[in-house]
Amino acid sequence: MKLAIIGGYNFERHSKSMGKLKNIELRFHDGVPKKNNKKVLENLIKDTDCVIIVQMVCSHSSMWDAKDVARKYNKKIYYSQAKGLASVLTMIEKEHGIRTA
Repeated sequence: MKLAIIGGYNFERHSKSMGKLKNIELRFHDGVPKKNNKKVLENLIKDTDCVIIVQMVCSHSSMWDAKDVARKYNKKIYYSQAKGLASVLTMIEKEHGIRTA
């Protein structure tokens, strides 16, 4: 399973410290708008299974761009109030019935 996590700049570093995740590939965008933000997000999202928007650490602009791209590619969107990677992964485990570690 491939997940796109939008928002939060520490997730990528923390995912490496957690070790290998079982059957999960994580892709990250820090949620800060960039030049050609929608294209950057499209390249990140198009090959994933679902998108997780971490609301507390994602700009409105990146959230709307990610939602547009996810809809274009018919990807499921989840919204997380939690800021920690472990909480986000727990949410995915509950939704998909899979173990991430």
